[in-house]
Amino acid sequence: MKRYLYLLQLSAGLALAACATSKTASRSTGTDAAPAITGSNNVPQSYYDNARRTVEPFFVVGISTDATYGVTQKNPVCVGGTTSNGVRNQQRYLNALRGPKGEEISYHRRGSCCPFKTPKGLLEGMGMLDAYEITWAGNDKPMLLYINLYDEGPLRAPVGLTVMQP
Repeated sequence: MKRYLYLLQLSAGLALAACATSKTASRSTGTDAAPAITGSNNVPQSYYDNARRTVEPFFVVGISTDATYGVTQKNPVCVGGTTSNGVRNQQRYLNALRGPKGEEISYHRRGSCCPFKTPKGLLEGMGMLDAYEITWAGNDKPMLLYINLYDEGPLRAPVGLTVMQP
């Protein structure tokens, strides 16, 4: 019985330590500083929805004229949705993007960063942006794209990318 209680106390202590670590890692580093992106840097994302084995891309209307659109934490792409379909909306948006000359892109999720207030947030009206690294053939430097999966906004390609033609 003592061994069981000891293990229970040990696991509770480890859980609290893990929560404290993740809260520290996700804290905002300031508006001009590089965001602290938490999560795996090596988890490739697929071009399909795992549940359906296919995902139809969003219809993205043109290319943004704002050079900060999608590539800064202050001006993320807003794909809208809820926690149940927000990730799928991110995939749908990313699947509609192409490189500057129409090349197929590859993307992987770098992690979450940049806490912000939103009425659709999970915990006390707070949300986190997701950062995706975008690459394509012939591109020397990957593009970092910030996506807000909670709020809706106009869907455009960031400057430097194009969209899939229907």
